[in-house]
Amino acid sequence: MFTVETRKFCCCLPVRLGVFILSLLAMVGGSVVAAVGWMSVAQFKVHQVEIVDQIAMYIHSTIFTLLGFLGMLGFVGALARSRGAVISFSIGIAIHLGLSIASGVFTIYSIFKENSAEAVEACMEGKTDDETRKICQTGMGVVKGVIVAVYIIAWLIELYAYFIVDRYADQLEDEELAKVMPVIPRQPFEPYPHQPQMGYNGYPERFSYSVYSRRSYMEPRPAPKEAEEIPPVPTRPRSEYAYTLPQSAYGVSRGKDASDRA
Repeated sequence: MFTVETRKFCCCLPVRLGVFILSLLAMVGGSVVAAVGWMSVAQFKVHQVEIVDQIAMYIHSTIFTLLGFLGMLGFVGALARSRGAVISFSIGIAIHLGLSIASGVFTIYSIFKENSAEAVEACMEGKTDDETRKICQTGMGVVKGVIVAVYIIAWLIELYAYFIVDRYADQLEDEELAKVMPVIPRQPFEPYPHQPQMGYNGYPERFSYSVYSRRSYMEPRPAPKEAEEIPPVPTRPRSEYAYTLPQSAYGVSRGKDASDRA
């Protein structure tokens, strides 16, 4: 079976650990925030609020309830190495991110649309001194800035979480492919069979002075056994007519015989 390289995030941490932590935080955090939101919705019958605030609270509670269920699904998928559950978790995070951005933009718009003078008067609670008014004015600006920063940081974290979960889904897919991929065993190396030499070239495969030693320089070197087993090369038979062969033609040996020079 082939081994699959473990994907990392934050340079050194495995993505499975990241999915485990993110799903646990989403499950616990989403459930807590959703519970608080639904408790606030239940108070609408006692304390009347504007219809815009009621809609925002309903959307807020629904989104975090969905996040809690998605976190539970991702937690189970990380424990069981279930690719389907992890893919569902990644798709759910992408959908939740889109809904969170939409609701966050609506909430930020509602906060900045609110009349600042009325908010300051509500903050002062009937006091008329300038110090309290200044504190309330500064506090409203700080609250708006903090809300915007919290939303932006939450969106960036959730976007990074989506990439982590998506990488873990790709790793699980590679692991499943590695399990079903056939393994071809490596064949041992076999050298080519020895082919006997067709003629003696004077350089045997393994040289030995004892085999090819000679008594004198004029004594011929013995040929190996392979050369002795080779049949003789057939030669062209001589023709029955003397002057049909090139070497027997008339005048070929002229000047080479000593009798011609007499």
